[in-house]
Amino acid sequence: MELKMQESEDYSKLSFHPFQIAFTGNVVDDRGAAADKLVRDNSENVITIEYDPDEYTLKLDKEIIHADDLDDFLEQFRGLKILLESTTLGFVEIFLSTRSFHRLGIDNFHILYVEPQQYKHARRTALLNKRDFALSDEVPGYRGFPGATMMLTDKEIQRGVFFLGYEERRLDQALEDFQMINPDRCTVVFGVPAFTPGWEMDAFVNNIRVIRDKNVRGGIRYCGAENPSAALSLLSDVYSSLENGERMFIVPIGTKPLGIGAALFAAVNNDVKVLYDHPKRRPGRSREVSSWHLYEVLF
Repeated sequence: MELKMQESEDYSKLSFHPFQIAFTGNVVDDRGAAADKLVRDNSENVITIEYDPDEYTLKLDKEIIHADDLDDFLEQFRGLKILLESTTLGFVEIFLSTRSFHRLGIDNFHILYVEPQQYKHARRTALLNKRDFALSDEVPGYRGFPGATMMLTDKEIQRGVFFLGYEERRLDQALEDFQMINPDRCTVVFGVPAFTPGWEMDAFVNNIRVIRDKNVRGGIRYCGAENPSAALSLLSDVYSSLENGERMFIVPIGTKPLGIGAALFAAVNNDVKVLYDHPKRRPGRSREVSSWHLYEVLF
């Protein structure tokens, strides 16, 4: 797999040709609105995708299909210039789409991502809580979804890779809900360098208590917060080091670019599974627009 990456403070400096079909999600903040406008101004057709974790279905504009039927739906777009707008799409929509592209032989497409200028903090006045963030209205919990569900049992040796963000409750819930996860074999990954210098400290401070309390000892690693290629490289390293009979799973609860790397890696490695908690993004979760990223994927 090859990943070509562009970054610019001004979207007009990104190099691309108009797309024939683009897939986008629901807009909840400034950067999502900006990304959605760019997509609609530069695409012949746009389809909004939304995954329902309760029904295992995808809503494609007004059409609802089972997630397992996505290959059949996407087959009509073979040979077209395709864009996924990941700022507005969730992890599951990205994974299911890229898995289908890989299976259908759609081996070249683009992914757009827009960084926020700032994230929304929770309404707290105490100084010690200044690192609290209000990014999700609710987090339903870790549920399987088609193509990546794994059964965690005490009988199998598992190696976990956790991409971490600002919401420590998500790491805590994973380790609490799945007691069979061995903390000795869990690697945690922070987005360093962060989108903005200093933001990595929010992730460190917010997660360190859980890492300590749950005795996570599988190592700490770092990937640039905006660099899905670094995530792919890290996951490849872990995958190649698996012991005989050991299985690998990914928990993509960090930045969206690192989630893109995780989605692409799982899409082409069927034996790699994913744990995900399906957060509902809070309206206004971030403000204004920072850097624009355009990733070209070649399977």
